[in-house]
Amino acid sequence: MVFLKFLTLVNLNLEVNREMDTKRLMPFEHALELLLEKTTPRNIAESAPLFEALGRVAFEDVRALVDQPPFDRSPLDGYAVDHRDIACACREAPVTLRVAESLAAGDVPAGAISRGEAVRVMTGSLLPQNATCVVRQEDTDQGDAFKKGFVRIFRSHGEYENYCVRGEDFRCGQILTRRGDRLDGVRLGLLAGQGQSSVKLFPRPSICVLSTGSELLAAGTPPEPGKIYDGNGVTLASRAREVGARVVPGVILRDDPRELAGAMERFLPECDLLVSTGGVSVGAFDCMPQAGEMMGAGRLFHGLALKPGGAAMALEKDGKLLLCLSGNPFAAYATFELLAVPVLRKLAGETAHLPSKVKAVMADDFDKPSEIRRFLRARIEGERVFVPKKGHSPGMLSSLVNCNCLIDIPAGTPRLGRGETVEAVLFAPGR
Repeated sequence: MVFLKFLTLVNLNLEVNREMDTKRLMPFEHALELLLEKTTPRNIAESAPLFEALGRVAFEDVRALVDQPPFDRSPLDGYAVDHRDIACACREAPVTLRVAESLAAGDVPAGAISRGEAVRVMTGSLLPQNATCVVRQEDTDQGDAFKKGFVRIFRSHGEYENYCVRGEDFRCGQILTRRGDRLDGVRLGLLAGQGQSSVKLFPRPSICVLSTGSELLAAGTPPEPGKIYDGNGVTLASRAREVGARVVPGVILRDDPRELAGAMERFLPECDLLVSTGGVSVGAFDCMPQAGEMMGAGRLFHGLALKPGGAAMALEKDGKLLLCLSGNPFAAYATFELLAVPVLRKLAGETAHLPSKVKAVMADDFDKPSEIRRFLRARIEGERVFVPKKGHSPGMLSSLVNCNCLIDIPAGTPRLGRGETVEAVLFAPGR
């Protein structure tokens, strides 16, 4: 029976192999376009406190309810005056003004200042009417060197110098964040600055990662000869969490098409995106294509014109996407970043869900030729991009540590030399 099963798998995968050989491999952009066409965020609003909204996506435009600042205020410690009173002030001929009152931040002035008067103010103080500038305390004697109740001014100031006007940051009615914006600390700070304590959000997308391979062991179990521990499940699930997804715990599956089909049928209703690693190439026991057929899933593509991870396959069933990736750790990570992360970002409601690309200059040589389009792990710092000295095998994960981008190398590139300009695909920002 085992031998017959082996022959069946060999015959099936020879057919898949011939199909992938005879059909043109799909460009990455076309594959991503197909996936995104099938991706629609749930049009449901969730309300959450601002402190729980980091990395989530705004469900609606949010307009300011108040001016910020809500009043004219001082940007520093000093004295609020009428600028005309100190037009000729200098250290050799200081101007002396009467100090009408002293205000801390949060105090309300007793009234407007008159000509010849100054009001002692602190950073953030509400400025009295008729004050047209603020003299920093370093340009005064701070009321001590002359006589009590007066201050000497040693420098002239222009109108509205050192003066924060009402609404200088934003005005009531101004849009602070738009529907589809990913909420970072700055945007959340803007909302908090207008007194808002909660925000409406798109629901977080959910994902499940299934690791396939009869050689895999779960972390924490005793080692066995010929077995390896599964790292892909943790790596990809963690990356999904970084970009804001909710993770449905997956399982490790053997190379058995019936077991794989059954597991995918079981987990698919629980998540918005189902991802598997392993069993997707054209080897004798790569049975994900057969499993997809057994569960009645439609195939969007199988085989991409890129390296690593070119054997990736996408299926669709019941309006849900199944993305089947290589079992090699870096190949799985790279294609997850290129394909799954944009899908998760769109599912989250994010408008800017496509990968960001920038030009950068190679800091080192990369001598390996790229007959097919290659995505190379790297780290970009400013205008330069650094490639790990070694560890470029699709099965190696350790050299991905501290990398923040993939260099997109066109097919037919013989080598990359130091100083050459390349295009880098930036890893999507985490929470």
